[in-house]
Amino acid sequence: MKAHEDAQITSLAAHRGAFFRVLQQTAHSQVVVMTIAAGADGWPEEEHRGDQIVYVIEGEALLRVGGAEHQVRGGSVVTIPARTLHHVRNPGSSPLFLLTVYAPPEY
Repeated sequence: MKAHEDAQITSLAAHRGAFFRVLQQTAHSQVVVMTIAAGADGWPEEEHRGDQIVYVIEGEALLRVGGAEHQVRGGSVVTIPARTLHHVRNPGSSPLFLLTVYAPPEY
């Protein structure tokens, strides 16, 4: 029988305000929260070796994925395929709070 890892449970609200915080990680995935100030960029344009899933919890985001821009709000989920250039910006007047999953772990 194959060994398993115990479930990891974390309160997202406890990390609201953190610019970048790794909350959970296994050998196959990593869960991160980010808070991006109004009018600020989240990170320089980048790409990852694996897929990245972004779930916007609160606020709005301008996500550039490949050559396309997408304006998304709280409750939206975006999948960024591996090796795709992307960038996030908060165009709003309130903080952007998001959860992102890297598969495999990136940071």
